[in-house]
Amino acid sequence: MQKDDFLKELGFAIKMKRMRQKISQEKLAELADCSLSYIGFVERGEKSISLYNFLKVAAALDLEVGDFLKEFLLNSSS
Repeated sequence: MQKDDFLKELGFAIKMKRMRQKISQEKLAELADCSLSYIGFVERGEKSISLYNFLKVAAALDLEVGDFLKEFLLNSSS
C-alpha cells in the first residue's frame, strides 16, 4: 500500500469512528487538543498524524488503540 492510500484509509477510519459517535470535527479537535484544520487534514489523508496526536484522538474518541489498529489493518487494502 502506498503512503497516500494508507493516510486516506486511516483518515477515513478515524472519520467513521467520529461520525458514529456523532461528534463534530470541532468537538474532536477540542477534545484532542488539536486544531480543527489539522483534524480535517488527517481525515482527508492530506497530512500524516503523529503517534502522539493519534493517541490524543484515540483517547478523545474513547478508542482502544490496539483494537482500532487491528480492525483497520484487517480492513485496509494491501
